[in-house]
Amino acid sequence: MSFESNGNEVGGGNKMVPTLAAATEKLMHFTYLKEFRVDPCPLFKQHQCQQHRPYTCFHWHFANQRRRRPVRRKDGTFNYSPDIYCTKYDENSGICADGDECPFLHRVAGDVERKYHLRYYKTALCVHSTDARGQCAKNGPHCAFAHNAADLRAPIFDIREIQQQHSDSVVNGLLEHKDRTSFVVEDPAWQDQEHVLACYKTEPCKKPPRLCRQGYACPYYHNGKDRRRPPGIFKYRSTPCPSAKTGDEWADPDSCDNGDHCQYCHTRTEQQFHPEIYKSTKCNDMLQHGYCPRGPFCAFAHNDGTLPRRSQLLCPSR
Repeated sequence: MSFESNGNEVGGGNKMVPTLAAATEKLMHFTYLKEFRVDPCPLFKQHQCQQHRPYTCFHWHFANQRRRRPVRRKDGTFNYSPDIYCTKYDENSGICADGDECPFLHRVAGDVERKYHLRYYKTALCVHSTDARGQCAKNGPHCAFAHNAADLRAPIFDIREIQQQHSDSVVNGLLEHKDRTSFVVEDPAWQDQEHVLACYKTEPCKKPPRLCRQGYACPYYHNGKDRRRPPGIFKYRSTPCPSAKTGDEWADPDSCDNGDHCQYCHTRTEQQFHPEIYKSTKCNDMLQHGYCPRGPFCAFAHNDGTLPRRSQLLCPSR
């Protein structure tokens, strides 16, 4: 699904005409891509919105929560980048000097311009389980990630990204189109819980930047927030570092002055895959649906079998 623009209309007030590709989108996906946080909440203005605290409203309440509707124009380009952030956007006021015509991504509250962009929305499986209501335990009712295979959608690409992909080498092209679970198929070691506990996300991914589309299904890390210190080398506790986590949100691990030698967890991955926590709680997806999209990389228990031994946590070099 993409939205066609007449060439001079951008933002929440657009009159967008869905292309024929819209027919391939599920109605719920179409609604979120087109409408989520695009318009102001009419009830909030009257002090009657019951979804303000906690903020779970489908519409925006303050200007810095407002999302521009993503558009793939007739020339095949997006009206704003799904990857490059604007340097002029004020995160407090929600104002950009270039307005809605700005070709860059606005760092809107909750990063909703990126998460609900045509390029990324529901294109990857969520790493978190669902609660008793079927909602994401971490991201709530509006989770931008898929919670089962049927909820996945194909990404819409900017024509320039497609052209770049075609210009890449054959090897890079093959890397680009590998299945999300290819690492699991290629290396059976990742089916072993002890190996996952010792090695998951402890080494950098060797694929070229942006060419790994596996996300959590790639056992190697892609950035600081994705990285996990090897528990067999660094003896940190399962408690979150106060410098790296405020409330429910994890900050940049570099915000801790103690670095890798900090005695606390720096990322959600470090905490979930900590020897004291890993597989200590049953997976809600398995309990409710008998299926978990995270497979061997789920930090929660899928059965009542023996948990991995905590004594051997050294990861062999690859």
